[in-house]
Amino acid sequence: MNKSDYYSILLATLLLFGSDLGYADSAERPNKSPYTVASRSVSWSERVINAAENPAQSAQATACTDCFSWDLDGSGKAEALTDGLLFMRYLFGFTQQALVSGALSSNATRTTGEQITAFLDEHQAQLDIDGNDTTDALSDGLLLIRYLFGFEGPALISGALADATTRSEPEIISTFIFEQLPATQNDEPPQTELEWDLTPATAEQVGTEQAAVDAVIDHIFTDIAVQSVLVTKDGFLIGERYTTGYDENSLGTSWSMAKSFYSAAIGAAILAGEISSVDQKASEIITEWQGTIKADLTLRQMLQMRSGYSASDEVFLQDDQTTYSIGRPLVRPADTQFAYSNANSQLFEPIIRRTTGLSAHDYLSQKILTPIGIDVNEVGLWSDASGLNPMTYCCIDMKPHDFARFGLLYARQGKWRDTQIVPSDYVNSSLTANGWYGYQWWILNTAYFSGASVPMVIAAAQGLDGQYIFVWPEEDIVIVVLTQYSHPIEQGYVVDLSSTPLNYPDTCTARNSCISSIGDPHATFTHFKLVQLMVPLADSP
Repeated sequence: MNKSDYYSILLATLLLFGSDLGYADSAERPNKSPYTVASRSVSWSERVINAAENPAQSAQATACTDCFSWDLDGSGKAEALTDGLLFMRYLFGFTQQALVSGALSSNATRTTGEQITAFLDEHQAQLDIDGNDTTDALSDGLLLIRYLFGFEGPALISGALADATTRSEPEIISTFIFEQLPATQNDEPPQTELEWDLTPATAEQVGTEQAAVDAVIDHIFTDIAVQSVLVTKDGFLIGERYTTGYDENSLGTSWSMAKSFYSAAIGAAILAGEISSVDQKASEIITEWQGTIKADLTLRQMLQMRSGYSASDEVFLQDDQTTYSIGRPLVRPADTQFAYSNANSQLFEPIIRRTTGLSAHDYLSQKILTPIGIDVNEVGLWSDASGLNPMTYCCIDMKPHDFARFGLLYARQGKWRDTQIVPSDYVNSSLTANGWYGYQWWILNTAYFSGASVPMVIAAAQGLDGQYIFVWPEEDIVIVVLTQYSHPIEQGYVVDLSSTPLNYPDTCTARNSCISSIGDPHATFTHFKLVQLMVPLADSP
Protein backbone atom coordinates (compact mmCIF):
# COMPACT_ATOMS: atom_id res chain seq x y z
CA MET A 1 0.00 0.00 0.00
CA ASN A 2 1.47 3.40 -0.97
CA LYS A 3 1.29 6.49 1.21
CA SER A 4 -1.57 8.04 -0.78
CA ASP A 5 -3.72 4.94 -0.36
CA TYR A 6 -2.94 4.84 3.35
CA TYR A 7 -4.04 8.42 3.93
CA SER A 8 -7.14 7.91 1.81
CA ILE A 9 -8.23 4.98 3.94
CA LEU A 10 -7.31 6.80 7.14
CA LEU A 11 -9.42 9.79 6.13
CA ALA A 12 -12.32 7.56 5.21
CA THR A 13 -12.10 5.73 8.51
CA LEU A 14 -12.08 8.96 10.49
CA LEU A 15 -15.08 10.25 8.60
CA LEU A 16 -17.09 7.13 9.40
CA PHE A 17 -17.03 8.27 12.99
CA GLY A 18 -17.58 11.95 12.31
CA SER A 19 -19.86 12.35 15.32
CA ASP A 20 -16.82 11.84 17.53
CA LEU A 21 -14.76 14.63 16.00
CA GLY A 22 -15.77 17.12 18.67
CA TYR A 23 -18.16 19.27 16.65
CA ALA A 24 -21.31 19.99 18.61
CA ASP A 25 -23.26 20.71 15.44
CA SER A 26 -21.77 19.82 12.11
CA ALA A 27 -24.16 22.20 10.41
CA GLU A 28 -22.20 25.06 11.91
CA ARG A 29 -18.96 23.96 10.24
CA PRO A 30 -17.93 25.63 6.97
CA ASN A 31 -18.31 23.53 3.84
CA LYS A 32 -14.84 24.51 2.76
CA SER A 33 -11.56 24.34 4.61
CA PRO A 34 -11.29 26.66 7.64
CA TYR A 35 -10.51 30.21 6.65
CA THR A 36 -7.80 32.42 8.06
CA VAL A 37 -9.08 35.50 9.86
CA ALA A 38 -7.35 38.73 8.99
CA SER A 39 -7.87 42.08 10.65
CA ARG A 40 -8.78 44.93 8.34
CA SER A 41 -9.56 48.56 8.93
CA VAL A 42 -13.08 49.47 7.82
CA SER A 43 -15.22 52.37 8.87
CA TRP A 44 -18.22 51.13 10.86
CA SER A 45 -20.54 53.07 8.57
CA GLU A 46 -19.38 51.00 5.58
CA ARG A 47 -20.06 47.67 7.24
CA VAL A 48 -23.04 45.44 6.49
CA ILE A 49 -23.74 41.96 7.77
CA ASN A 50 -25.30 38.94 6.18
CA ALA A 51 -28.48 38.17 8.06
CA ALA A 52 -29.24 34.50 8.49
CA GLU A 53 -31.99 32.92 6.50
CA ASN A 54 -33.49 29.56 7.34
CA PRO A 55 -31.79 27.01 5.05
CA ALA A 56 -34.53 24.50 5.74
CA GLN A 57 -37.13 26.91 4.39
CA SER A 58 -34.96 27.55 1.34
CA ALA A 59 -34.61 23.82 0.74
CA GLN A 60 -38.33 23.23 1.07
CA ALA A 61 -39.13 26.12 -1.25
CA THR A 62 -37.02 24.55 -4.01
CA ALA A 63 -37.80 20.90 -3.30
CA CYS A 64 -37.92 18.61 -6.31
CA THR A 65 -38.75 14.96 -5.72
CA ASP A 66 -37.29 13.90 -9.09
CA CYS A 67 -34.09 15.91 -8.76
CA PHE A 68 -30.78 14.86 -7.27
CA SER A 69 -28.31 17.01 -5.38
CA TRP A 70 -25.51 16.28 -2.95
CA ASP A 71 -27.66 17.79 -0.21
CA LEU A 72 -28.53 14.33 1.05
CA ASP A 73 -30.20 15.39 4.28
CA GLY A 74 -32.24 18.16 2.63
CA SER A 75 -30.86 21.05 4.69
CA GLY A 76 -30.33 23.40 1.75
CA LYS A 77 -26.55 22.98 1.54
CA ALA A 78 -24.13 20.13 0.88
CA GLU A 79 -21.53 19.89 3.64
CA ALA A 80 -18.62 17.60 4.30
CA LEU A 81 -19.47 16.43 7.80
CA THR A 82 -23.15 15.83 7.07
CA ASP A 83 -23.81 15.00 3.42
CA GLY A 84 -20.29 13.80 2.68
CA LEU A 85 -20.32 11.60 5.73
CA LEU A 86 -23.76 10.22 4.85
CA PHE A 87 -22.55 9.33 1.36
CA MET A 88 -19.42 7.65 2.65
CA ARG A 89 -21.38 5.61 5.19
CA TYR A 90 -23.95 4.62 2.57
CA LEU A 91 -21.21 3.32 0.28
CA PHE A 92 -19.71 1.36 3.15
CA GLY A 93 -23.09 -0.30 3.69
CA PHE A 94 -24.35 1.55 6.76
CA THR A 95 -28.14 1.58 7.13
CA GLN A 96 -30.89 2.92 9.40
CA GLN A 97 -29.65 4.71 12.57
CA ALA A 98 -26.01 3.84 11.95
CA LEU A 99 -26.22 5.77 8.69
CA VAL A 100 -27.51 9.05 10.16
CA SER A 101 -26.14 9.12 13.73
CA GLY A 102 -24.21 12.36 14.24
CA ALA A 103 -24.35 13.15 10.52
CA LEU A 104 -27.45 15.30 10.10
CA SER A 105 -27.66 19.08 9.90
CA SER A 106 -29.76 20.67 12.60
CA ASN A 107 -32.29 21.74 9.94
CA ALA A 108 -32.32 18.51 7.89
CA THR A 109 -35.58 17.61 6.14
CA ARG A 110 -34.52 14.00 5.47
CA THR A 111 -33.86 12.70 8.93
CA THR A 112 -34.01 8.91 8.86
CA GLY A 113 -31.70 6.30 7.46
CA GLU A 114 -34.56 4.90 5.41
CA GLN A 115 -35.29 8.25 3.75
CA ILE A 116 -31.67 8.89 2.82
CA THR A 117 -31.07 5.33 1.63
CA ALA A 118 -34.17 5.50 -0.59
CA PHE A 119 -33.01 8.86 -1.99
CA LEU A 120 -29.56 7.49 -2.87
CA ASP A 121 -30.89 4.21 -4.23
CA GLU A 122 -33.15 6.16 -6.58
CA HIS A 123 -30.26 8.19 -7.98
CA GLN A 124 -27.53 5.58 -8.38
CA ALA A 125 -26.45 6.94 -11.76
CA GLN A 126 -25.48 10.31 -10.27
CA LEU A 127 -23.31 8.76 -7.56
CA ASP A 128 -20.52 7.60 -9.86
CA ILE A 129 -18.26 10.63 -9.59
CA ASP A 130 -15.20 9.30 -11.41
CA GLY A 131 -17.26 7.70 -14.20
CA ASN A 132 -16.18 4.07 -14.01
CA ASP A 133 -19.76 2.73 -13.85
CA THR A 134 -19.52 1.72 -10.19
CA THR A 135 -19.75 3.54 -6.88
CA ASP A 136 -17.11 2.98 -4.25
CA ALA A 137 -16.41 4.53 -0.86
CA LEU A 138 -12.68 5.05 -1.34
CA SER A 139 -13.06 6.63 -4.76
CA ASP A 140 -16.42 8.33 -5.26
CA GLY A 141 -17.03 8.82 -1.52
CA LEU A 142 -13.56 10.18 -0.97
CA LEU A 143 -13.81 12.53 -3.95
CA LEU A 144 -17.03 14.07 -2.61
CA ILE A 145 -15.64 14.43 0.90
CA ARG A 146 -12.50 16.11 -0.41
CA TYR A 147 -14.45 18.47 -2.66
CA LEU A 148 -16.72 19.57 0.18
CA PHE A 149 -13.69 20.16 2.39
CA GLY A 150 -12.27 22.45 -0.32
CA PHE A 151 -9.61 20.23 -1.92
CA GLU A 152 -8.60 21.33 -5.41
CA GLY A 153 -6.24 20.21 -8.18
CA PRO A 154 -4.09 17.13 -7.57
CA ALA A 155 -5.05 17.10 -3.88
CA LEU A 156 -8.63 16.32 -4.91
CA ILE A 157 -7.87 13.19 -6.93
CA SER A 158 -4.60 11.85 -5.53
CA GLY A 159 -5.17 8.21 -4.52
CA ALA A 160 -8.92 8.55 -4.98
CA LEU A 161 -9.51 7.45 -8.58
CA ALA A 162 -10.70 3.95 -9.41
CA ASP A 163 -9.51 1.99 -12.46
CA ALA A 164 -11.09 2.72 -15.84
CA THR A 165 -12.31 6.15 -14.86
CA THR A 166 -13.72 8.44 -17.53
CA ARG A 167 -13.47 11.50 -15.31
CA SER A 168 -9.87 11.70 -14.20
CA GLU A 169 -9.09 15.42 -14.24
CA PRO A 170 -9.80 17.39 -11.03
CA GLU A 171 -11.48 20.18 -13.01
CA ILE A 172 -13.89 17.72 -14.65
CA ILE A 173 -14.72 16.08 -11.31
CA SER A 174 -15.21 19.44 -9.64
CA THR A 175 -17.57 20.49 -12.41
CA PHE A 176 -19.53 17.23 -12.12
CA ILE A 177 -20.00 17.70 -8.37
CA PHE A 178 -20.69 21.43 -8.67
CA GLU A 179 -23.49 20.90 -11.19
CA GLN A 180 -25.31 18.72 -8.66
CA LEU A 181 -25.05 21.01 -5.68
CA PRO A 182 -28.40 22.25 -4.34
CA ALA A 183 -29.82 25.43 -5.81
CA THR A 184 -29.46 27.09 -2.40
CA GLN A 185 -25.78 26.17 -1.93
CA ASN A 186 -24.40 29.59 -2.75
CA ASP A 187 -27.40 31.80 -2.14
CA GLU A 188 -26.47 35.25 -0.92
CA PRO A 189 -28.45 35.95 2.24
CA PRO A 190 -30.12 39.36 2.29
CA GLN A 191 -28.02 42.21 3.61
CA THR A 192 -29.11 43.99 6.75
CA GLU A 193 -28.03 47.31 8.14
CA LEU A 194 -25.98 47.34 11.31
CA GLU A 195 -27.93 46.52 14.44
CA TRP A 196 -28.35 48.93 17.34
CA ASP A 197 -30.42 46.94 19.79
CA LEU A 198 -28.11 43.98 20.54
CA THR A 199 -30.34 41.46 18.78
CA PRO A 200 -29.02 37.92 19.39
CA ALA A 201 -27.24 36.36 16.42
CA THR A 202 -24.86 33.50 15.77
CA ALA A 203 -21.19 34.26 15.37
CA GLU A 204 -21.30 32.93 11.83
CA GLN A 205 -24.00 35.43 10.88
CA VAL A 206 -21.59 38.30 11.48
CA GLY A 207 -18.57 36.77 9.81
CA THR A 208 -16.78 35.09 12.67
CA GLU A 209 -16.85 31.69 14.40
CA GLN A 210 -18.51 30.52 17.60
CA ALA A 211 -15.28 28.87 18.72
CA ALA A 212 -13.58 32.28 18.75
CA VAL A 213 -16.38 33.81 20.83
CA ASP A 214 -16.31 30.89 23.26
CA ALA A 215 -12.54 31.19 23.66
CA VAL A 216 -12.87 34.84 24.66
CA ILE A 217 -15.65 34.14 27.18
CA ASP A 218 -13.87 31.08 28.60
CA HIS A 219 -10.75 33.14 29.20
CA ILE A 220 -12.65 35.91 30.95
CA PHE A 221 -14.39 33.35 33.16
CA THR A 222 -11.05 32.11 34.45
CA ASP A 223 -11.73 35.02 36.81
CA ILE A 224 -13.99 33.44 39.44
CA ALA A 225 -15.36 36.84 40.49
CA VAL A 226 -16.94 37.60 37.10
CA GLN A 227 -20.69 38.19 37.08
CA SER A 228 -21.40 38.60 33.38
CA VAL A 229 -19.79 38.80 29.96
CA LEU A 230 -21.31 40.12 26.74
CA VAL A 231 -19.72 40.02 23.29
CA THR A 232 -21.24 42.09 20.49
CA LYS A 233 -20.25 42.48 16.85
CA ASP A 234 -21.93 44.77 14.34
CA GLY A 235 -24.42 45.60 17.09
CA PHE A 236 -25.56 41.97 17.40
CA LEU A 237 -25.17 40.00 20.61
CA ILE A 238 -23.07 36.95 19.70
CA GLY A 239 -21.93 35.84 23.15
CA GLU A 240 -23.40 36.08 26.64
CA ARG A 241 -22.69 34.25 29.89
CA TYR A 242 -23.68 34.80 33.52
CA THR A 243 -22.52 33.36 36.79
CA THR A 244 -25.16 31.33 38.65
CA GLY A 245 -27.58 33.67 40.39
CA TYR A 246 -27.23 36.47 37.84
CA ASP A 247 -28.85 37.19 34.48
CA GLU A 248 -29.28 39.97 31.93
CA ASN A 249 -31.44 41.96 34.36
CA SER A 250 -28.87 41.93 37.16
CA LEU A 251 -27.23 45.30 37.70
CA GLY A 252 -23.49 45.64 37.72
CA THR A 253 -21.53 48.66 38.85
CA SER A 254 -19.03 50.69 36.90
CA TRP A 255 -16.61 52.04 39.46
CA SER A 256 -14.19 54.04 37.29
CA MET A 257 -15.81 53.10 34.00
CA ALA A 258 -17.97 56.10 34.93
CA LYS A 259 -15.04 58.31 33.93
CA SER A 260 -15.60 57.32 30.30
CA PHE A 261 -19.32 58.11 30.59
CA TYR A 262 -18.80 61.59 32.02
CA SER A 263 -16.08 62.23 29.47
CA ALA A 264 -18.78 61.52 26.88
CA ALA A 265 -20.96 64.11 28.63
CA ILE A 266 -18.14 66.65 28.23
CA GLY A 267 -18.08 65.79 24.53
CA ALA A 268 -21.84 66.25 24.28
CA ALA A 269 -21.51 69.68 25.92
CA ILE A 270 -18.91 70.62 23.31
CA LEU A 271 -21.28 69.47 20.56
CA ALA A 272 -24.03 71.62 22.10
CA GLY A 273 -21.73 74.66 22.28
CA GLU A 274 -21.91 74.78 26.07
CA ILE A 275 -18.17 74.14 26.28
CA SER A 276 -16.01 75.72 23.61
CA SER A 277 -13.41 72.98 23.13
CA VAL A 278 -11.06 70.65 24.97
CA ASP A 279 -8.50 73.46 24.85
CA GLN A 280 -10.68 75.78 26.90
CA LYS A 281 -9.05 76.78 30.17
CA ALA A 282 -10.79 75.06 33.04
CA SER A 283 -10.41 78.20 35.16
CA GLU A 284 -12.99 79.90 32.93
CA ILE A 285 -15.44 77.45 34.51
CA ILE A 286 -13.82 76.63 37.85
CA THR A 287 -13.33 80.29 38.70
CA GLU A 288 -11.74 79.43 42.04
CA TRP A 289 -8.58 78.69 40.03
CA GLN A 290 -8.25 82.10 38.45
CA GLY A 291 -5.05 83.83 39.50
CA THR A 292 -3.57 80.55 40.82
CA ILE A 293 -1.08 78.00 39.57
CA LYS A 294 -4.05 76.14 38.04
CA ALA A 295 -5.22 79.08 35.92
CA ASP A 296 -3.90 77.68 32.64
CA LEU A 297 -5.01 74.06 33.03
CA THR A 298 -7.04 72.93 30.03
CA LEU A 299 -9.85 70.43 29.76
CA ARG A 300 -7.67 68.33 27.46
CA GLN A 301 -5.03 68.00 30.17
CA MET A 302 -7.68 66.93 32.64
CA LEU A 303 -9.25 64.45 30.23
CA GLN A 304 -5.85 62.88 29.60
CA MET A 305 -4.98 62.69 33.33
CA ARG A 306 -2.09 65.11 32.79
CA SER A 307 -3.36 67.96 34.97
CA GLY A 308 -0.56 67.76 37.53
CA TYR A 309 -2.83 66.21 40.17
CA SER A 310 -1.43 63.47 42.37
CA ALA A 311 -2.39 59.86 41.77
CA SER A 312 -2.98 59.58 45.51
CA ASP A 313 -6.07 61.11 47.07
CA GLU A 314 -8.91 60.27 49.43
CA VAL A 315 -11.76 61.73 47.43
CA PHE A 316 -14.03 58.72 47.99
CA LEU A 317 -13.91 59.26 51.76
CA GLN A 318 -14.96 62.93 51.60
CA ASP A 319 -18.46 64.19 52.33
CA ASP A 320 -18.13 67.00 49.77
CA GLN A 321 -16.05 65.46 47.04
CA THR A 322 -16.30 68.40 44.63
CA THR A 323 -14.94 70.98 47.08
CA TYR A 324 -12.15 68.55 48.02
CA SER A 325 -11.23 68.02 44.36
CA ILE A 326 -11.23 71.71 43.46
CA GLY A 327 -8.84 72.39 46.32
CA ARG A 328 -6.32 69.60 45.61
CA PRO A 329 -2.78 70.93 45.06
CA LEU A 330 -0.75 70.31 41.94
CA VAL A 331 2.30 68.10 42.48
CA ARG A 332 3.91 68.75 39.08
CA PRO A 333 3.51 71.07 36.07
CA ALA A 334 0.57 70.24 33.83
CA ASP A 335 1.09 68.05 30.78
CA THR A 336 4.40 66.64 31.99
CA GLN A 337 3.29 63.27 33.32
CA PHE A 338 0.30 60.93 33.35
CA ALA A 339 -1.13 60.37 36.84
CA TYR A 340 -4.40 58.56 37.35
CA SER A 341 -6.41 60.79 39.68
CA ASN A 342 -9.99 60.31 40.87
CA ALA A 343 -10.10 63.90 42.13
CA ASN A 344 -9.11 65.08 38.67
CA SER A 345 -12.18 63.34 37.19
CA GLN A 346 -14.50 64.55 39.94
CA LEU A 347 -13.90 68.01 38.52
CA PHE A 348 -16.20 67.09 35.63
CA GLU A 349 -19.04 67.53 38.12
CA PRO A 350 -18.69 71.32 38.54
CA ILE A 351 -17.66 71.72 34.89
CA ILE A 352 -20.86 70.08 33.63
CA ARG A 353 -23.09 71.80 36.19
CA ARG A 354 -21.67 75.27 35.64
CA THR A 355 -21.69 75.12 31.83
CA THR A 356 -25.01 73.39 31.22
CA GLY A 357 -27.12 74.39 34.22
CA LEU A 358 -27.89 70.71 34.88
CA SER A 359 -26.42 68.31 37.37
CA ALA A 360 -23.91 65.87 35.92
CA HIS A 361 -26.40 63.05 36.51
CA ASP A 362 -29.22 64.83 34.70
CA TYR A 363 -26.98 65.88 31.84
CA LEU A 364 -25.59 62.37 31.42
CA SER A 365 -29.11 60.95 31.46
CA GLN A 366 -30.50 63.44 28.95
CA LYS A 367 -27.56 63.67 26.55
CA ILE A 368 -26.03 60.18 26.64
CA LEU A 369 -28.09 57.47 28.32
CA THR A 370 -31.60 58.18 27.06
CA PRO A 371 -30.57 58.82 23.42
CA ILE A 372 -28.88 55.40 23.21
CA GLY A 373 -31.91 53.57 24.53
CA ILE A 374 -31.08 53.17 28.23
CA ASP A 375 -33.99 53.43 30.65
CA VAL A 376 -32.68 55.84 33.27
CA ASN A 377 -35.32 54.63 35.70
CA GLU A 378 -33.35 51.39 35.86
CA VAL A 379 -29.99 53.06 36.40
CA GLY A 380 -28.33 53.92 39.70
CA LEU A 381 -26.20 57.08 39.66
CA TRP A 382 -24.16 57.55 42.83
CA SER A 383 -23.57 60.79 44.74
CA ASP A 384 -21.12 61.63 47.48
CA ALA A 385 -22.05 61.52 51.18
CA SER A 386 -23.41 65.07 51.08
CA GLY A 387 -26.06 63.88 48.64
CA LEU A 388 -25.40 67.06 46.64
CA ASN A 389 -22.56 66.13 44.32
CA PRO A 390 -22.84 63.52 41.59
CA MET A 391 -19.71 61.41 41.47
CA THR A 392 -18.19 61.73 38.00
CA TYR A 393 -15.14 59.50 38.49
CA CYS A 394 -17.39 56.71 39.80
CA CYS A 395 -20.10 55.05 40.01
CA ILE A 396 -22.96 53.92 37.72
CA ASP A 397 -25.14 50.85 38.28
CA MET A 398 -26.62 49.41 35.08
CA LYS A 399 -27.54 46.22 33.30
CA PRO A 400 -24.79 44.63 31.20
CA HIS A 401 -26.64 45.33 27.94
CA ASP A 402 -26.70 49.03 28.83
CA PHE A 403 -22.95 49.11 29.33
CA ALA A 404 -22.67 47.45 25.91
CA ARG A 405 -24.80 50.19 24.35
CA PHE A 406 -22.36 52.79 25.59
CA GLY A 407 -19.47 50.78 24.16
CA LEU A 408 -21.30 50.61 20.84
CA LEU A 409 -21.68 54.39 20.82
CA TYR A 410 -17.89 54.72 20.99
CA ALA A 411 -17.29 51.91 18.50
CA ARG A 412 -19.35 53.97 16.04
CA GLN A 413 -17.67 57.35 16.45
CA GLY A 414 -20.25 58.81 18.80
CA LYS A 415 -23.19 58.35 16.45
CA TRP A 416 -26.40 56.55 17.40
CA ARG A 417 -28.64 55.66 14.48
CA ASP A 418 -28.89 58.98 12.63
CA THR A 419 -27.91 61.26 15.51
CA GLN A 420 -24.44 62.42 16.48
CA ILE A 421 -24.42 62.16 20.29
CA VAL A 422 -20.73 62.88 20.89
CA PRO A 423 -18.55 64.64 18.28
CA SER A 424 -16.72 62.09 16.13
CA ASP A 425 -13.39 63.90 16.49
CA TYR A 426 -13.86 63.90 20.26
CA VAL A 427 -14.49 60.14 20.22
CA ASN A 428 -11.47 59.55 18.01
CA SER A 429 -9.30 61.59 20.37
CA SER A 430 -10.79 59.73 23.33
CA LEU A 431 -9.62 56.44 21.84
CA THR A 432 -6.21 57.75 20.74
CA ALA A 433 -3.38 57.26 23.17
CA ASN A 434 -1.15 59.87 24.70
CA GLY A 435 1.08 57.14 26.05
CA TRP A 436 -1.58 54.58 26.92
CA TYR A 437 -4.50 56.84 27.79
CA GLY A 438 -7.03 58.90 25.82
CA TYR A 439 -9.88 61.01 27.15
CA GLN A 440 -10.75 58.89 30.19
CA TRP A 441 -10.23 55.67 28.19
CA TRP A 442 -7.35 53.24 28.54
CA ILE A 443 -5.68 52.31 25.25
CA LEU A 444 -4.38 48.73 25.16
CA ASN A 445 -1.32 49.37 23.00
CA THR A 446 2.34 48.38 23.18
CA ALA A 447 3.00 51.02 25.82
CA TYR A 448 0.13 49.69 27.96
CA PHE A 449 1.72 46.23 27.83
CA SER A 450 5.19 47.53 28.74
CA GLY A 451 6.62 47.16 25.26
CA ALA A 452 5.03 43.85 24.30
CA SER A 453 3.81 43.83 20.71
CA VAL A 454 0.04 43.58 20.24
CA PRO A 455 -1.84 42.39 17.13
CA MET A 456 -4.19 45.38 17.22
CA VAL A 457 -5.04 48.26 19.54
CA ILE A 458 -8.32 48.32 21.43
CA ALA A 459 -9.70 50.77 23.99
CA ALA A 460 -11.14 50.03 27.41
CA ALA A 461 -13.23 51.75 30.01
CA GLN A 462 -11.96 50.22 33.24
CA GLY A 463 -13.20 50.13 36.79
CA LEU A 464 -12.05 48.88 40.18
CA ASP A 465 -12.35 45.15 40.89
CA GLY A 466 -12.67 44.08 37.26
CA GLN A 467 -15.26 46.17 35.41
CA TYR A 468 -14.55 46.62 31.69
CA ILE A 469 -15.96 47.79 28.40
CA PHE A 470 -13.55 46.78 25.62
CA VAL A 471 -14.09 48.51 22.27
CA TRP A 472 -12.54 47.56 18.92
CA PRO A 473 -13.98 50.17 16.55
CA GLU A 474 -12.42 48.83 13.35
CA GLU A 475 -14.38 45.60 13.77
CA ASP A 476 -17.39 47.11 15.58
CA ILE A 477 -16.78 44.76 18.51
CA VAL A 478 -17.69 45.48 22.13
CA ILE A 479 -17.04 43.24 25.15
CA VAL A 480 -18.52 43.97 28.57
CA VAL A 481 -17.22 42.35 31.77
CA LEU A 482 -18.79 42.93 35.18
CA THR A 483 -17.82 41.63 38.61
CA GLN A 484 -20.37 39.96 40.89
CA TYR A 485 -22.34 42.71 42.59
CA SER A 486 -25.28 43.04 44.92
CA HIS A 487 -26.70 46.33 46.11
CA PRO A 488 -30.18 46.64 47.63
CA ILE A 489 -31.89 49.36 45.59
CA GLU A 490 -33.76 50.54 48.68
CA GLN A 491 -30.44 51.66 50.19
CA GLY A 492 -30.23 54.34 47.53
CA TYR A 493 -27.21 55.72 45.75
CA VAL A 494 -25.67 58.12 48.25
CA VAL A 495 -22.37 56.89 49.62
CA ASP A 496 -22.55 56.36 53.38
CA LEU A 497 -19.50 54.83 55.03
CA SER A 498 -20.82 55.40 58.55
CA SER A 499 -24.05 53.40 58.22
CA THR A 500 -24.64 49.77 59.08
CA PRO A 501 -24.49 48.21 56.62
CA LEU A 502 -22.20 50.48 54.64
CA ASN A 503 -23.75 51.94 51.53
CA TYR A 504 -21.30 51.83 48.63
CA PRO A 505 -20.75 49.78 45.46
CA ASP A 506 -19.61 46.49 46.96
CA THR A 507 -17.60 44.41 44.54
CA CYS A 508 -14.76 43.79 46.97
CA THR A 509 -16.67 40.92 48.57
CA ALA A 510 -16.69 38.98 45.31
CA ARG A 511 -13.13 40.02 44.55
CA ASN A 512 -12.01 39.14 48.09
CA SER A 513 -10.35 42.55 48.27
CA CYS A 514 -12.26 44.21 51.13
CA ILE A 515 -10.33 45.49 54.14
CA SER A 516 -11.77 42.60 56.14
CA SER A 517 -10.99 39.96 53.49
CA ILE A 518 -8.67 37.11 54.35
CA GLY A 519 -6.19 35.92 51.78
CA ASP A 520 -5.28 37.33 48.40
CA PRO A 521 -7.80 39.00 46.08
CA HIS A 522 -9.11 36.85 43.25
CA ALA A 523 -7.02 37.54 40.18
CA THR A 524 -8.70 38.78 37.04
CA PHE A 525 -8.04 37.46 33.53
CA THR A 526 -5.06 38.76 31.57
CA HIS A 527 -5.69 41.58 29.13
CA PHE A 528 -2.81 40.60 26.87
CA LYS A 529 -4.24 37.15 26.25
CA LEU A 530 -7.69 38.65 25.78
CA VAL A 531 -6.39 40.89 22.98
CA GLN A 532 -4.80 37.86 21.33
CA LEU A 533 -8.03 35.88 21.62
CA MET A 534 -10.02 38.75 20.12
CA VAL A 535 -8.12 38.63 16.83
CA PRO A 536 -10.21 35.75 15.37
CA LEU A 537 -13.39 37.72 16.09
CA ALA A 538 -12.52 39.95 13.13
CA ASP A 539 -14.35 39.66 9.84
CA SER A 540 -13.40 36.69 7.69
CA PRO A 541 -11.55 37.81 4.56
